[in-house]
Amino acid sequence: MSLSDTIVASATAPGRGAISVIRLSGGNSLSIAETLAGKAFSPRLATFGNLVSDGILIDTGIWIYFKGPNSFTGEDVVEFQGHGGPVVIQTILRTITARGARLANPGEFSQRAFLNDKIDLTQAEAISDLINATSLSAVKAANHSLSGEFANRVHTIVSNLIRLRTQIEAHIDFPDEDIDPQNLLEFSDQLKNLHHDLQSLKLAANEGAQLNRASNVVLIGEPNVGKSSLLNALANEPLAIVTNIPGTTRDLIRHDLLLDGIELRITDTAGIRATEDVIENEGIQRARNAIETADIALCLFDERHDTVTESLITRLVGDTPSATIGIIRTKNDIQTHPTKNHTTYPLIEISAVTGSGLNQLKDWLLNELNLNSNAETPFLARERHVIQLASALNYLHQAMSQPVSLETIDLLAEDLRLTQNALSEITGSFTSDDLLGSIFSTFCIGK
Repeated sequence: MSLSDTIVASATAPGRGAISVIRLSGGNSLSIAETLAGKAFSPRLATFGNLVSDGILIDTGIWIYFKGPNSFTGEDVVEFQGHGGPVVIQTILRTITARGARLANPGEFSQRAFLNDKIDLTQAEAISDLINATSLSAVKAANHSLSGEFANRVHTIVSNLIRLRTQIEAHIDFPDEDIDPQNLLEFSDQLKNLHHDLQSLKLAANEGAQLNRASNVVLIGEPNVGKSSLLNALANEPLAIVTNIPGTTRDLIRHDLLLDGIELRITDTAGIRATEDVIENEGIQRARNAIETADIALCLFDERHDTVTESLITRLVGDTPSATIGIIRTKNDIQTHPTKNHTTYPLIEISAVTGSGLNQLKDWLLNELNLNSNAETPFLARERHVIQLASALNYLHQAMSQPVSLETIDLLAEDLRLTQNALSEITGSFTSDDLLGSIFSTFCIGK
């Protein structure tokens, strides 16, 4: 990637729409735009005009010029807001690239903003996370990250680390001078404070990482117990085929569902039973595999089981399920006997036909996942952030594993250096080109 190139991309989603936004960034952005518009632009002033190429009117819309470095990327940026037809958009892009710009790579606008010190890496990632947010809570947390809240907490710890490293390495540079015992005590106290702050940050990052993905709920049970009916009832549409023939569902059916502004991925599975059918057996194995990655497994039972026991649950989910277990008694509109729950798991009775119990089930799911639309998480995080924080904590544990003394300060200084490097990879202050390529390749085109 060359920062000297002028890049262009559509910043709006593919398909037809009322409006599209074409974005240019780079040294030739203004000259290309003014040539196509046939007029000069003033910074930050919306200008109505045409987009003309070789005497042919291609589109009419709004031009906006942002003069670098006072732009998102830190370069000259021009946006054209025109009509959202696919042919119009592609024609404009071809017209602009014919004048020397090139099509932007995924995330290249955000990457240029990062490389030009307009945002740090956590803020760049927050842009993508905001677009892909799966709940209102995630939207709030992504905006906290975008405003720099996550980065500020990392910078504060790094600043304290640097202060401690400076003091320690000053003693290393002058080995002939004895260290005051009081200084050693202060070093130990600073290490303890750093550990407390870093551990607190990691806990918040764990919460933010959980919020940064859709929670996975798997429906498991015998054939014809009502799994597909429950999926359809939750989705309010007929996603899965429902019949009274056992083995109708033979593969996983997944649907991303919004409950109270929270996105959940609901997975319908094949009925668990003994069968000689090769295809059905494959579906049953996939059902068991789905449980291994689920956050919650809902075990469904109907009138065939008036009493639910631990052995019945084990038959469905295995001996040591990692998922949270909930028991769902289906078809309570035709239930003739109360269900006895001889397990430690909660039981909710529902009817996919009448809708009874569905609201109770939805509330339980959101509470069990510790998610609701009013939840406040300090910031959104990614798995890589959690890994780097764990690595930083590990180095800090090494630093604290032995008493601070004149004999150990060399080792202490090295552990603190590694701690700082691990933290700096989070914000991008210390990072590799491979990491940057991996991060920005997941972004949308035009972002």
